[in-house]
Amino acid sequence: MASTSKCPFCGSTVSSTNKHCLTCGAPNENYDKDTERTIFLPKTIEELREYCAERGMPLPRMRFFIGEDYRQPKAFGIYQEGNEFIVYKNKANGQRAIRYQGPDEAFAVNELFLKLLDECHKRGIYPDGDASNSSRSGKQRQSIKKSRLLVPILVIIISLLLSGIFAAFSIIQHRKDGYYSTGDGDVYYHYGTDWYYYDDYNDYGYWYEVDEFPSDNYEYYSVGEEWNSDWGVEDFKDSDIWEELHENKSSSSSNYDYDSWDSGDTDWDSDW
Repeated sequence: MASTSKCPFCGSTVSSTNKHCLTCGAPNENYDKDTERTIFLPKTIEELREYCAERGMPLPRMRFFIGEDYRQPKAFGIYQEGNEFIVYKNKANGQRAIRYQGPDEAFAVNELFLKLLDECHKRGIYPDGDASNSSRSGKQRQSIKKSRLLVPILVIIISLLLSGIFAAFSIIQHRKDGYYSTGDGDVYYHYGTDWYYYDDYNDYGYWYEVDEFPSDNYEYYSVGEEWNSDWGVEDFKDSDIWEELHENKSSSSSNYDYDSWDSGDTDWDSDW
């Protein structure tokens, strides 16, 4: 049963079903991790944002922008303008398709929410419940049961053999992490195998993932691993996307794996 407490930072009342204070965003020390949330249906933009945060969704990587009129190609989003709520999709060519525009916030949120779940399900991720377990046939379960008898011994042997390989790959993968600048004010950050670009849109800057660096010879444009305030960009390691990347990798309680999410798998040419 849900309970309430006072947020130690702002004094607002917080439910045990909320991972963060809805007023100031501080972590809720009394959050009940066992609270059943799989049937929760967000009806407002704030509830949708909370739903995604509780499940550790890296929204910029997933190309979903909640509460934001995002104008770059390849994006789904919802925002409020006056008394209307607008649900949109930006196609690969930059053309915008409006899914809904009107005064019904619950309907607008549900439209984007269903699309969000659909994109997750296509990638085998079920934030609304683990469908993978319930959909397995009896033969699949029996096969899994038999394989589990062999797994412990094999895992020990293979782990010892491959631990050195994985460690070496990790070093190579992150060897060239850092900042890169094209010299015209554009700043990129390389992390692992991914590129991120800093966009100062309407004086509101943020990092988001891009497909590639604009030059094949990107090593020539390296400006170092440490952030410099003179560049006029936010420190990548202080950004929301950095926090999301590391929350997903470090959270042992998460049942959702978004690390392999590839936005290129989305059909960006259709209207929805």
